[in-house]
Amino acid sequence: MSGAPVVAVCTNRSPAAVAEALEALAAQIPPTRILLVTSGLSAAEAAAHGAAAPGALEQEPRPGLSLARNRALAWAARQGAAAVAFVDDDAIVDSGWWEALCRRWESGEERIAVIGGPIRPRWAVQPPPWISPPLLATLTLLDLGGHELELDPAVTTVFGANVSFAVEPLREIGGFDPAFGHSGRRVFFSEEDQAQRALAARGFRVLYAPELGVRHVIPAERLTRRSFVRRRFAYGRALGARGARGSGVALRQLATSGPGAFVALLAGDQKLFMERAVRAAENAGVLAGRARPGRMAEARAGTSRSSSSR
Repeated sequence: MSGAPVVAVCTNRSPAAVAEALEALAAQIPPTRILLVTSGLSAAEAAAHGAAAPGALEQEPRPGLSLARNRALAWAARQGAAAVAFVDDDAIVDSGWWEALCRRWESGEERIAVIGGPIRPRWAVQPPPWISPPLLATLTLLDLGGHELELDPAVTTVFGANVSFAVEPLREIGGFDPAFGHSGRRVFFSEEDQAQRALAARGFRVLYAPELGVRHVIPAERLTRRSFVRRRFAYGRALGARGARGSGVALRQLATSGPGAFVALLAGDQKLFMERAVRAAENAGVLAGRARPGRMAEARAGTSRSSSSR
């Protein structure tokens, strides 16, 4: 299976917090194809993971999801893997996921560089009544139906909680941009979206495969209005930072959704209120991201300095 995919889980949490995700993988996948990457943890914390990990362990001492994923990419290349799949540390793969992943990469034509699948919820508590379908993406949930789809990443992408990339094309574009992605306590997004867009620009294809499902554990703390607004603001900030939405568009949408949220609140429509409030937060984030265009360069420069000092 030297050319078979490898599966990477990146984490900055405790071994107990990621145990269920790793157990689900270990039930299906040979240990030689599983990698756990610790991100920004101390040597002692990483060693605790090593004692429990079902496969290999790599330590990324610097915080940042993109950095951890790039370390996984380098490991996959050393293994001679054709593809590297990323599963979030709070996502549980469905039965048959590994076989389906291998089948997809073995049968796919050479211009396919990204394959992702559904991310469905596993609610830790009963979700509040104000959650509606337009809000689900904020929880990193994705369901595009029961048929294979080829996606245009300029319009929509498969999500990083359940996505796989062809190793060599991903290496050719430089892997994941460290200016994007969660880092320590900073909530940020778009590192896997940026990679998909860069690959598509080179003529590679992005597929949604409905049989590659995972269940994303949604804890109670993610089901608050504050969490939704905060995460959507962070997503908008990433949109603004990469220039995906202009200030004029963001201002117009903010001018509509902000007052619209207030009207919905007065009318007692909690679902509509949250949809408009989250949309307003996203556009406020776009404006914040565009106001700091040097932020991405700062993040990349910091990464380069850290790399050169190691």
